[in-house]
Amino acid sequence: MRRVIEFVVRFKNYITLCSLVVMSFAFMSVGSLSQLGGFRAVIVGSIGWIQSLFAWVPNPVALKSENTALRELNLQLSIESSRYRQAMVENGTLRNMLLLPTYTDDKLIAADVVGKTNTELRNYATINRGHDDGIKEGQAVVTDAGLVGTVIGTSAHYAILQILLNRDVRISARVYRSNVDGILTWEGEQFLSLKNVPRTYDVKVGDLVVTSNYSISYPTNVVIGRVSNVSDESNSLFRKITVTPSVNFSTMDQVFVIDKLPNKERVHLEDSITHRQLQKAMSR
Repeated sequence: MRRVIEFVVRFKNYITLCSLVVMSFAFMSVGSLSQLGGFRAVIVGSIGWIQSLFAWVPNPVALKSENTALRELNLQLSIESSRYRQAMVENGTLRNMLLLPTYTDDKLIAADVVGKTNTELRNYATINRGHDDGIKEGQAVVTDAGLVGTVIGTSAHYAILQILLNRDVRISARVYRSNVDGILTWEGEQFLSLKNVPRTYDVKVGDLVVTSNYSISYPTNVVIGRVSNVSDESNSLFRKITVTPSVNFSTMDQVFVIDKLPNKERVHLEDSITHRQLQKAMSR
């Protein structure tokens, strides 16, 4: 029955034409024009009634075309919606990045993160800016959330970043509320440890941790993270302080490189003194 309906719907115009042609020839055989006019009125009315009677019958061909068009429209709307959401996220990120100049008066070089690697508890990121864009080894890197790390290698159009989640990183940091100083290190997972803080010093969960003015590699007061746990180490005069970084390194896709290098004179002096003290200790 369904095939019959599909056949009738698909070829209804041809069937109607053939029926009308046959009926026309039949009417032409009738000699009386008055009878022909009466038959014509009856037939036209009957055809109209039949068409209205079967108007509810769906057209499979038309439905298939309409469904295809609706699917295409739905796909286009999904793509546009995805683009809109991405644009909203990027817009929010860029608005937050407008606040970055408060970290420093130096020039900021924008870059996209194009790669991430992990080698023996040493995490690195690759950005799409290099020495042709003004990137140099030793420059600090930040986002709108806080400190990312430093540049440790460059090519013409790319650079490698040593991020905070790296066992070689040592940062001179400060608890913003109480001005307690310490050294931040990474020992695994997604957390940092604030070292060399005595038990008697005022540090609480939720305290903001920033770079201190003792730091050579980073500008002062750049946000690093917040204290997430404080406990006393057994058989030690120091506290065990865990800091959660403000930057989400797993989703980080845009950064800013601060166009400033550490003071060479200070670096050279401190390195030479440290080297001299090590030599004296080894000679004893």
